[in-house]
Amino acid sequence: MTLHRREFLKSTALLGAAAGACLGGCAAAKAGAPAAAAPRYDTSALGERIRAAGEKTGLAITSVETYTGGANLSFARVTADDGSEGWGQLSPFDADVSATILHRKIAPHVLGRDPADFEAIADRCIEANYKYPWSFVCRALCGVDTALWDLLARRAGKSVCALLGGAPRPIPVYGSSMSRTISPRDEGARMAALRDSAGFRAFKVRVGKVNGHDEDERPGRTEALIPEVRRAVGDGTGLLADGNSCYTPRRAIEVGRLLEAHGGIHFEEPCPYWELEWTAEVAAALAVPIAGGEQDNDLAQWRRMLALHAVDIAQPDVCYVGGLTRALRVAMLAADAGKLCVPHSANLSWVTVFTLHLAGVIPNAGPFVEFTIEDNAWTRNLYRPALAVENGCVAIPEGPGWGVTLDPAWLAAAARRESVRQ
Repeated sequence: MTLHRREFLKSTALLGAAAGACLGGCAAAKAGAPAAAAPRYDTSALGERIRAAGEKTGLAITSVETYTGGANLSFARVTADDGSEGWGQLSPFDADVSATILHRKIAPHVLGRDPADFEAIADRCIEANYKYPWSFVCRALCGVDTALWDLLARRAGKSVCALLGGAPRPIPVYGSSMSRTISPRDEGARMAALRDSAGFRAFKVRVGKVNGHDEDERPGRTEALIPEVRRAVGDGTGLLADGNSCYTPRRAIEVGRLLEAHGGIHFEEPCPYWELEWTAEVAAALAVPIAGGEQDNDLAQWRRMLALHAVDIAQPDVCYVGGLTRALRVAMLAADAGKLCVPHSANLSWVTVFTLHLAGVIPNAGPFVEFTIEDNAWTRNLYRPALAVENGCVAIPEGPGWGVTLDPAWLAAAARRESVRQ
């Protein structure tokens, strides 16, 4: 270890008291501090709220619909026998495939169930599809699960956040770059501009190459990028980096030390995400907190990851993991392990809406929520109210359910499919 994690994070002094307390706590636990110094997160109140939300309504789900627009987006509507309805989103990307999976492999285990059976529905959909584990099953399940939470919150006249005991409020966000083609100078310049115009207090850059086997997107880009962005945004702004499964442990440690030298506060998915032991080796060697888990949707894998101390910051993706129900489980596993939870929310579909509500209720939420700085045409004008960054924060939508409504024109153009209770 190059230096003690507590001293490392103290010396960076990047994020102010709240963020420093969160990250300093996880770093102290990493560094082998006494057990009493490790973070303690009380999940009992949240557990009670989840159980209360699961009290039977006496209703039955009669219809599950999907509305699919191309390969990127598909939304789900569930309707109960009293006319109550809720909207959710299937995971983006190959969402048309996920919609097919939903009707064939998920809907039969949902129709006829009480909307409050979200825990049992999530478990049954996984168990019934044990021959087809995880990825597309979970991506499809997310559509139904998030629609059930929307329905339950709407019936209660509350936002999902409020239903789970939280209060809709502005949440700090970090600006997340998705680009490896932008030059270091241009990346630094746009981040400095966004710091000044929108108030972002932290940014994440992309280092290496996706599944890159230690290669950079362009030779020397990472070594140029990290110091250039630090120079551009200044020492008072948080700097995060995402390796997207690029590195072997040796190279990951080299890049991590470069990040440490420039006050980095978060090193994400440095090694192939399935190589838990590699990531644990990197975590043990570095002071900067290691983040990961966006791709992981097997709860047993999450338990192994946390037991190995492979990550200091858990990053479930609400859509990839199978919806809010399973994301809450991951967050609570992380809390029990003394780890922060900073979910993955890398685009402006509803995944960021879901993540804001989630961050508003979990006791181990990190100092920021991920918020993309890219302008993607496929999410532009998709729903109202649009999420907007003001003073470095984005407000949790306050309306009933998820608090957002799909654009009618998008919905009218989407391909509709329905499964009904027989």
